[in-house]
Amino acid sequence: MTKRIKIFVALMIGLAILAGAAYATKGLWMPHMPFGLAGTAPKTAQQCKEVYVCPMHTQIIKERPGDCPICGMTLVKKEIKEEGAGKSTGGMEGMPMPGGGAPAEAGLNRVTLDPRQRMLANVATTLVMQKSISQDINTVGKIAVNEQNLRKVTARYGGRIELLAVNFTGQPVRKGQLVMSIYSPELLSTQKEYLIAKQSSERLKNSGFPEIAKGSEGVLDAARTRMKLWGVTDAQIDALDKTGEARPVIDIYSPVSGTIMDIKMRQGDYVMEGSEVYTVADLSRIWMLADVYEYEFSKVSLGSEVEVTADAFPGRVFRGKVAFIDPSVNPESRTVKVRVDLPNPSGILKPEMFVNARIFSKPINGLVVPASAVLYTGNRNVAWVEVEPNIFEPRDLKLGLRSGDDYLVLSGLKEGESVVSQGGFLIDSEAQLRASASGAMPGMDMGKGKAPTAEKPADSGSKGKDDMKGMPGM
Repeated sequence: MTKRIKIFVALMIGLAILAGAAYATKGLWMPHMPFGLAGTAPKTAQQCKEVYVCPMHTQIIKERPGDCPICGMTLVKKEIKEEGAGKSTGGMEGMPMPGGGAPAEAGLNRVTLDPRQRMLANVATTLVMQKSISQDINTVGKIAVNEQNLRKVTARYGGRIELLAVNFTGQPVRKGQLVMSIYSPELLSTQKEYLIAKQSSERLKNSGFPEIAKGSEGVLDAARTRMKLWGVTDAQIDALDKTGEARPVIDIYSPVSGTIMDIKMRQGDYVMEGSEVYTVADLSRIWMLADVYEYEFSKVSLGSEVEVTADAFPGRVFRGKVAFIDPSVNPESRTVKVRVDLPNPSGILKPEMFVNARIFSKPINGLVVPASAVLYTGNRNVAWVEVEPNIFEPRDLKLGLRSGDDYLVLSGLKEGESVVSQGGFLIDSEAQLRASASGAMPGMDMGKGKAPTAEKPADSGSKGKDDMKGMPGM
């Protein structure tokens, strides 16, 4: 009897040792057993039909309603598709990889909204279409005198200014208007020489010596030509012929119309041949000089249309064209000078006036989307496309220039596709919530920060990272 008791005690001790060893090593063999042998598989967030998440902290996932333990907000119910139903959870098929990798199954990044959700989110779409856009340049310019219409009036002979009819800067003058009177002994001597040659020519024209008469005619023509080169008008010469008297003071008339910009001499001053007396400019056509930054001047070309506005004349728009682009860059401001020709028939635009300029660049044809449809995610530009009714898919975009509220799309979209132009941020947030819910395995450390705080199912035998030691790559 004693021997049987000893054998029974030994068997019980052996069974206890085997049970303890099996319990200690269940983390190695339990995950690799079929569901029929290992018991009920742990439920994951991807297999749950309903979970409750925090709108602000997407890592908070609960199976029952309640409040967020971080911010106290009421958890929101989310419906999760059973993408992994009927598959073994012994491996990692269909689950996001730790660290935020992309899911292996296609279509997990799509977002589906029912009509009621779409209406509440105020989602609107716009068709991607071909359009001509341009990137206009807004800059500040300054009005300047058109140097092509600038004239300098000089003394053609020496003398003294007896009268200065135009005597202040800014005074308008007309072509042929009296501007000054000059006493010139040299011009007076030429007038007398002209009168003597004329009298001699009249006396000798019927003489029997044609050579002498011809010589007298030559002296007369030379004196007339010299006076005309000095600026004496034909009317003044005709008056000299009629009166036969040389005038000591000769009137000088303006050769052009415009505005007096500068006066170098005053009444009573002596002038020499070539001395500058005043400067006159025609302001009916002026220049607008604008600075364009070097990264923008490639968008400007000769003949580009320009609109100019001035604070002094609100509501008025002056239009011109780019006539010249400076061949060099200002080393201090890193700008290029652009010159625009502007008509100014009424003369309301004044030199040195500051104006606002808009330079229209050459239009470019291409696929265009609204700027509101583009979401910036650091290194990526994303737009949500409605691939099927109420089903949205993200697309990575490569963008070109922006014009106003439109972007030129270089790649990522096709003509005729519907892109979300309003409510894209809400769809993107919904996608992040669903991605967080589908990738939050109970008790699993995602490799960054704290593990998701999802509640563990009651029948789960998982203990955290230690339970995954037997899996490949853990």
